[in-house]
Amino acid sequence: MCGIAGFFNLNAAPAEPQVLLRMIDLQRHRGPDDQGMRLFDLNSGRSAAIRRQNLPPPDASYAGGVGFNRLSILDLSEHGHQPMTNHDQSVFIAFNGEIYNAFDHVAELEAAGFQFRSKTDTEVILHLYEHLGFEGMLERLNGMFAIVIVDLRRQEILMARDHLGIKPFYWCLLGGVLLFSSEVKSFLAHPAFHAEIDAGHSDEYLSYRFCAGGDHLMKGVRHLKPGQMLRVKDGAISVQRYWEIPDGQAKRDCTFDDSLEMLDQTLRTCVKRQLLADVKVGCQLSGGIDSSLVSVFARSHFKADMETFSVVFDRFNSRYSEDRWISEAASAASADSHRFMFTPDFFFKSMEDATWHLDKPLNHPNSLGIYLLAQKARSQVTVLLSGEGADELLGGYMRHYYAMIHQRVAPVLPLLVHLPGIGATMERNFAPAGDPVASFLMASLFLRPSHLAQLRPDADFDAVIGKRRAIFAEGRADHFSNCLKYDMQTYMADLLVRQDKMTMAHSMENRVPFLDREMVSLIRSLPTHHLVSPAVNPFGNRARNTKRLLKTLARATFSEAFVYRPKSGFSLPLPDYYADRRFREMMEDRLLPGMINRGLVRADVVRSWWKSLFTHGRGMDEALWIPIALEIWAQKMIDGRPAAAALQE
Repeated sequence: MCGIAGFFNLNAAPAEPQVLLRMIDLQRHRGPDDQGMRLFDLNSGRSAAIRRQNLPPPDASYAGGVGFNRLSILDLSEHGHQPMTNHDQSVFIAFNGEIYNAFDHVAELEAAGFQFRSKTDTEVILHLYEHLGFEGMLERLNGMFAIVIVDLRRQEILMARDHLGIKPFYWCLLGGVLLFSSEVKSFLAHPAFHAEIDAGHSDEYLSYRFCAGGDHLMKGVRHLKPGQMLRVKDGAISVQRYWEIPDGQAKRDCTFDDSLEMLDQTLRTCVKRQLLADVKVGCQLSGGIDSSLVSVFARSHFKADMETFSVVFDRFNSRYSEDRWISEAASAASADSHRFMFTPDFFFKSMEDATWHLDKPLNHPNSLGIYLLAQKARSQVTVLLSGEGADELLGGYMRHYYAMIHQRVAPVLPLLVHLPGIGATMERNFAPAGDPVASFLMASLFLRPSHLAQLRPDADFDAVIGKRRAIFAEGRADHFSNCLKYDMQTYMADLLVRQDKMTMAHSMENRVPFLDREMVSLIRSLPTHHLVSPAVNPFGNRARNTKRLLKTLARATFSEAFVYRPKSGFSLPLPDYYADRRFREMMEDRLLPGMINRGLVRADVVRSWWKSLFTHGRGMDEALWIPIALEIWAQKMIDGRPAAAALQE
């Protein structure tokens, strides 16, 4: 787990080592154990390692540079130094991530004549590239990664992001300069880059809390999509998919019990596989069934105490805490449970720093819980396993249940909307009845079109939905399977970025066993009704309708109350924070004036939403956070000044 940053001057301008150093220093938190830099030139086929202690001046002999910060996880020795070269230095690699099946390929590579100098997965990847080519290498990898390979023999640069998007990777083309990095903030160090908001993406951000696909709120910045590769050859840049989530058109002919057994065995295998490390590993335990099962399955592979790490609230906000469920899960896993208190002081103190690390607005304020957990856990472990990805893969949200039964409910929707108690829910989750895709896209909206229109009278909501429809159309299976694929490509990809950034802010590696390629391949092949119930039962316990397989598996370990409780996530008491003196001062002194000057949203509308909380209570508290987070980010990343400095006094 590390960080990559670099540039390539397509116009053959001299490489500037000082710029490269500043780029990688801005993400030193991703890899505090070692740092390396290498200059290169595709035309001459030359490359050279450089050191910060003796940086050369700009050199016309080189047109590009790759920098690397290392967090040592496998082979902690100097043999893992990156960028890593092959035997004749004609190819070198910078690799961020972990490949869980890397050492399965060593015997084949040794038989082909390759000799290993280290015990790292990086060297395995490098030799797989030499042996099979770039796409052949990518097909073999099971893990999480962002990779840059410079092949001086073939005069090309190759980059890729892992299959599911667990690791972030950004690029930017500015005239004759290509920038690339694990974090957007590194671009700020390059003189060709000027921080500016891309207003064209603001409607999507406000509607969904994030920009899907390769888009970013920073103008000119592109996020390499999951399963996507980039090639630089002969002065041209091309981007293409090398892999996509299986559509699962051909489902297995199996019983529910068959699916349950396969899930059980596969999850156990994936958890064991992802415990590979030469440093201490622990589990991120939220108290939900996903992280709880990962913790229980991991326990059998620990000879000594296993550490779990959780975040809880103080007594004043105990209604938000999952402490009861964390205790049950920690007991089932026979784990040494560490719990860290989330307080208002931490919220205000960390808001700005977390925004800086996230590289975008703090769209999920509960990301600060992950930020706190990683900060506190880092003194005891270097790697954490989490349950991220299970909801999107296995159908864990109510919108997945509604998508499953949409075809059965839609014909009688005109009658159902008049039923007391459920009418409003039916209308909200199944309209428009004749367009199940639109219904699903609207179900994951965070800000309704009417509220978007208040914030931005000129907003183009049709364009936002049009973009999301295009992503949804990439699914080529049944409607329900396409819904899960869409969520994995959009919402899950965004959650994975925040998981990476909040943990790597404290030099902590996060792993996600549910997104092991073997697990994804299995689940996408199972009958859909094994994942989510097709029964129309609006008055029953709705928690029984979603994630059926995983919840059935969890019942072998946990109580029924634990497994079938309503989904809560990690909710913050935002109304309490909004009423805090520190927030009031920041809002009046900095945020509202900033919104007025920036002109992206109507500050008077934001003010009215905020003030209404004090008279009408909850209602717009979550929606209010989105323009607030946008302005905090803009002041920090675009204006280059702290938005919340007063909060830390």
